[in-house]
Amino acid sequence: MSLSPFLALLLVPMPAMGAFLLLGLGPAHLERRAVQTVGMLGAVAPMAVMLPLGAYCLAGVCDGVQPIFDLTVGDAVVALALKLDPLSALVGVTVTAIGACVITYSVDYMAKAEVPDQRRYFALMNLFLASMLCMVLAGDSIVLFLGWELMGLCSFFLIAYHVTSARAIAAGRKAFLITRVADALLLAGLLLLFLEAGSVRLDALIPAGIATDEVRRGLIAALLLGGALGKSAQIPFHTWLPSAMAGPTPVSALLHSATMVAAGAFLLARFAPFLQAAPLVMAATAVFGAATALFGAVSAVFQKDIKRLLAYSSISQIGFMLLAIGLGAPEVAIAHFVVHAIFKSLLFLSAGDMTQMARGTTDISAMRGALWARPLAYLAFVAGAASLAGIPVITAGWFSKEAILAAAWLAGPFGVLLWLVAMAAAVMTAVYAFRPVFVGLTRIDRPRPTVGGLFTNVPVVALAIATFAVAPLVEPMVAFLGGVPPHPPRAVELLGAAAPFLGMVMAAALTFVPRLSMRVSRARRLRSGIRIDGIYQVTFVQPFVGLVRWLTGQKGGIADPVGTLPILGAERLTAAVVRPFAHDPLDRGWSRFSAGLVRGWAAGRRLQTGRARDYALALAFGLALILLIAWGTTWR
Repeated sequence: MSLSPFLALLLVPMPAMGAFLLLGLGPAHLERRAVQTVGMLGAVAPMAVMLPLGAYCLAGVCDGVQPIFDLTVGDAVVALALKLDPLSALVGVTVTAIGACVITYSVDYMAKAEVPDQRRYFALMNLFLASMLCMVLAGDSIVLFLGWELMGLCSFFLIAYHVTSARAIAAGRKAFLITRVADALLLAGLLLLFLEAGSVRLDALIPAGIATDEVRRGLIAALLLGGALGKSAQIPFHTWLPSAMAGPTPVSALLHSATMVAAGAFLLARFAPFLQAAPLVMAATAVFGAATALFGAVSAVFQKDIKRLLAYSSISQIGFMLLAIGLGAPEVAIAHFVVHAIFKSLLFLSAGDMTQMARGTTDISAMRGALWARPLAYLAFVAGAASLAGIPVITAGWFSKEAILAAAWLAGPFGVLLWLVAMAAAVMTAVYAFRPVFVGLTRIDRPRPTVGGLFTNVPVVALAIATFAVAPLVEPMVAFLGGVPPHPPRAVELLGAAAPFLGMVMAAALTFVPRLSMRVSRARRLRSGIRIDGIYQVTFVQPFVGLVRWLTGQKGGIADPVGTLPILGAERLTAAVVRPFAHDPLDRGWSRFSAGLVRGWAAGRRLQTGRARDYALALAFGLALILLIAWGTTWR
């Protein structure tokens, strides 16, 4: 086995990380075109490295680990590593391809932004891509969790990219806080696995987790599931994702197709052998997945904003992935991961192109006449909607979704109940997928057709072709990952094939029948996702605020001398522990150092006069100094 392919793993996230360092931290001034070029190269280069690795893995020799750093502490071993296996190869190729398409699309999308904003945008997008690649290729829990956390940090900055928008900042904060709760659960699970294995390497963690007792195994599996549910915006953590649409459209396309939101499904697939040793957690995973798939699909039907519709669509589609994992078919879930990444990024990018004709508004009604105003983007959106709905035979979405339905049907009586829920979700998927398609046809006056720029059209066309090109590859992907493609009875398969057509009929009725269309526009409760935020506010936030007011003697609380004791104690503790470090001398030292460096840089620039005689004089002095030093070294 050649070592070079595994060494090449180290090169996969490096271009994106290098682009982040140059754009985000580099002191050099860059022009607009240079910023765009660096940002795009940082996204395309990982794909150029990952594709040969994927081909190498396809040849059958890819189960290997590339060590990065080993440290032994007592009986524990901290061994950082990257891993190349069928799962990391397939997901890595998908992530790099989608990242390259989305960031290339961003060149046109961000063309009118100021240069500093472009630097910030492309730097964060490349850091996000590098973080996701670290998580996908991780061979240990530390690198995996580091990539996982960096994704969460980048998501906050990207969702809150419009720093002057209170809505965007609130959405970024909301995503950050909710996902941090889930991340704490994941960290607890990984730490418990480390205590069982004495190593952070995944090839040691998983067998050690399987070998532990049933109670610990179930607890660790539940913690991992909690982390995945939060990152993938599944019930009850789903509320942050629709709000996250406040970020730019390419951000939504990258975060909510192949990267952050789908990271929970990848995590569970990575730990699938361990989860399968915890049957109750597996059943809970399937139930959460089926329930979220139906809930997300129904909520998407009633959306008036195209980006929120696609957000609930992502919630629903990842629910399908979790359903497959819970049924013991993680290979099918990852095949749907790949297909979903293609058609969801296509839908976001083509919708973003179409909504530009309406001066940036993302209301579905603004897409009227899109067929004539933006024909290329509209046809690409139709291709993505067809794959999302699962139009039989010709779209990749049909093959991957049918495999999930088949896995449910073949899982016994419990699976049949889940199959019914998933079938209802499949019908609703076609309803919300084709509502914008039909809206795009509803306009009498035909505007002059226009098309986007080169960097807009190339990614959109490539993704549109891929939605059909990967259709015959779904079963080979399942086999490549080591699974067996499920095949239900012919009658069950025909029912699955009928679901998208039934949904298309319902979508036409909701679009063209005025009475039904009016009811959809008035369904505020369904559009708000059953208002989980409000329930959380009433259940947790308001009682906590009331308790604080009671303790502090406000609004009829307890007497002030007693009620203020906790406050006085906290103030004394703050004065004793926090205040001495409030003005850190190290911070002041670094500030002085940076200020001195800036002054030194300015002084050095004054030496660049542009006069040849000054440079000749400096060379003469320098040569004389070198000769003097050389003469001095000959002394004895």
